[in-house]
Amino acid sequence: MPDPSGVSIIPGVLSALRSLPLWVFVGLALAGYAVLFAPGFAGIDPATFRQECGVWVWVEAIGCSILGAARLVAGALAYYRSYRNRRASMRVLRFVPLNRQSWWHLAKQQDDSFVSQIRLDIQASNISDRPMQIVKVRLVRPRAEVIQEDALLPMEGSPYHSHRHAVPPHGTVAAGVHIMARGSLAAQGKGIRITVGLTDQIGEEYKIKNLRVATRDPPPQRRPLKDRLRDFQPFKWVTAKTEPPKLTPPWSFTPGFEYLDICKAVLSEEKRSYAANGRIRGGLGSFNVGLQSEPNKGWTTVGQIPQLLWEVGRAPLISSPNLDRLLAQYAALGQQDKYNLESYLLTQLQKDSQFSDVSYFVFLSLHRMGRTIDALQTARTFLAGEKVFGYSNLLGILAALVSCEHGSLDPQLYPQILDALPTDEHDFGIREKINLAKLQYLDRQRMAAGQPDVEACAAEEPSPHQATEDN
Repeated sequence: MPDPSGVSIIPGVLSALRSLPLWVFVGLALAGYAVLFAPGFAGIDPATFRQECGVWVWVEAIGCSILGAARLVAGALAYYRSYRNRRASMRVLRFVPLNRQSWWHLAKQQDDSFVSQIRLDIQASNISDRPMQIVKVRLVRPRAEVIQEDALLPMEGSPYHSHRHAVPPHGTVAAGVHIMARGSLAAQGKGIRITVGLTDQIGEEYKIKNLRVATRDPPPQRRPLKDRLRDFQPFKWVTAKTEPPKLTPPWSFTPGFEYLDICKAVLSEEKRSYAANGRIRGGLGSFNVGLQSEPNKGWTTVGQIPQLLWEVGRAPLISSPNLDRLLAQYAALGQQDKYNLESYLLTQLQKDSQFSDVSYFVFLSLHRMGRTIDALQTARTFLAGEKVFGYSNLLGILAALVSCEHGSLDPQLYPQILDALPTDEHDFGIREKINLAKLQYLDRQRMAAGQPDVEACAAEEPSPHQATEDN
C-alpha cells in the first residue's frame, strides 16, 4: 500500500542526490541565478516570467547552491580522511624515548662560545615488513643553529652502531640520537625540553614532542657575597687594572740538547695527527684509542650494567707511533738526561704551551716514564681552564688508561690519582672506573691466594630445603 505521506520516497531521493556529481548542482544553481538576474536580449523581456515563476526559480537556485556546498564539504572531508589513512599506512615507525638514558651537556669552545650537546636514547619499532632507515634528524624546538645531527642504530646481531643501519622488519632496536647545536639551550645544570623530528627514507617525519632531557653538568657555583662585593667597582674607569700574577710550573730544564729537539719534533707530529683525528671525531691523535675507550665504545644494551673496564688480557694496550719514538729516545738516555726530558715535558702542561692541545700525549708519555702523579698535579694547577680542550683530553686518556690497563696499574696510584682529579671538570667516569678496578684487583688477589670465589660458593652451597631432603 503506498504511503500517503510520501516519507518512504525520501531515502530514494537522498540516494539520487548523493550520486549526482558536484558540477550538476553548480550548473543548476548558476542557471537559476542567470534566469533571475540576466538582462533581456534579442527582444525578449524576462520580467513577466520572473514575476510569475521567480519564486520557484529562486528556491531552485538557493537549494542547488546549498546542496553543492554540502557536496563540496563532504568531498573535502572524504579526501581528508583518505589522506590521513594513506599517511597512517606509510608511518610504520613507532618511537618511545628512554628518558633515563638521555642527557645534554653544555661545552665551552675555544672562542668562549658554547655548544649544546644532546644525546637521546629512543626505542624504535618497525611494524612493516621492510627495513626502515632514519636518514634525517631535526631539532624542532628550541630553535637553534644545528652543527651536527645523526641517528645511530645497531646492526642486527651486532653491538656496533651506524647511521647506515635500519630498523629491521617487525623489529625493535635502541637508537642513539646525537645533536650538536650552537649556543646555550638552557642554563648550565638545568634540564631542557625539546622537540625532535626523525625522517625515514620515504620522507615521513615523526615528531617526538616535549622531551624532558636532564643534564649531568653540575650547576655553576655561586660566588660568596663578600667576593662579589670585593669585585664590585662602581668607578672602573678610574681604578687601576691589576692582573693576577702569572703562575709558572716549578719544573725547569736545561735546553740545547738534541733529544729535546727530537721531543719537540715528536710533539709537533702529534699536533698534526690531532688536527686530523681530534676531538670532533672522538679520537686522540695518533693513539689507537679515543675518548670512548670502554668496551663496545661505551654502548650498553638497555637493562644491562655498563661495562666500564676491559677484561684483563683482552684490552688493547694503549700505543702510538709517536709515543714509541719518544720512549725509544728516552730509553737511550742517561739518568740525568732522562730527568731533564721529564722536566721539559712537565713544563708543557700549562696553558701557554704551544703543545697544550696535545697534553694527553704529554701525560701518557710521563706516565710511561713513572711521573703519573706529578703530571696530574701539574696539569690541574697550570693547565685547567685552557680553551683548546687540552685538560679535558688529558682526563680522557687517563680514563682510557684505567679502562684498558687496570690489570697492570699499581693500585697504590689510585688514591693519589683521585686526590689529583678536579671537582669542576667532566672526568669521563674515572672515579667509577677506579672504584671498579679496586674491586677487581681484590678479586684477583683472593683468587691468587687460593681462596674460593664468593659467587661460586654461593652457587654450590645447598639450600635449606635441599639439606632437609638429603637428611
